[in-house]
Amino acid sequence: MILDIDAGNGRIKWRLTGGLTKPLLGSQATDSVRQGQSLALPETASVVRARLSSVAGDEVAASLASQLAQQFSIDLELAEVTQTAAGVICGYSDPRSLGIDRWLAAIAAFAQVKNTVVVVDAGSAATIDIVVAPGRHLGGYIVPGMRLMHDALWQGTSRVKAEARPPEDINTPGMNTNDAVNRGCLLILVAAIEKLVAQYQGALVITGGDGPLLMAHFFERAVYVPDLVLDGMGLDGVGLRPFKAAEK
Repeated sequence: MILDIDAGNGRIKWRLTGGLTKPLLGSQATDSVRQGQSLALPETASVVRARLSSVAGDEVAASLASQLAQQFSIDLELAEVTQTAAGVICGYSDPRSLGIDRWLAAIAAFAQVKNTVVVVDAGSAATIDIVVAPGRHLGGYIVPGMRLMHDALWQGTSRVKAEARPPEDINTPGMNTNDAVNRGCLLILVAAIEKLVAQYQGALVITGGDGPLLMAHFFERAVYVPDLVLDGMGLDGVGLRPFKAAEK
């Protein structure tokens, strides 16, 4: 079996493929691994290869590498951004400075759409990347995600205190502080995405934990792919290197 891992700031997602009728999926809080817990993999799994996309820091990667070495006697491979992969040219002048999660999501979305695409990863931070046909990554945008925007208002003001909850309607102004905050935060993301989709006339692919919340406002105009980063891991040309002993 091949184990692919997407370690984000808030959650770690994993997927097992190979020799299975369908992939096995799982997830847990990233902090659980930081606090010494193992990745909750099936005890009967027989893993021969493990690949990691991580924006969660070296501590998490080291913990996962240690678990995999002990549990399966295999080395962990780290995905990294390269100048080109899966037919896409990276738009960053220094590809190494682009987040690996953004890169994998971008090339996976382009591989699916095979045309110009706006790629949204709605997680702790919300990222928006643009890939235009025939395969040129233009770069992207990073803004606070829903939770970070909400927390910024909570912590940065004395009177704007609101309970975070999914807004029912962003087209009608809120008649209380809770609704005004929750509708306003979502409206910011929706408006930014709509502007970029209109500007580039591309398909819209959404992933990330807040993806379903965004999807409710785009209907048939968007595709939600919950495991987009994992999908990108196995594409041709993705850079992979062993997690070196010195990093542990």
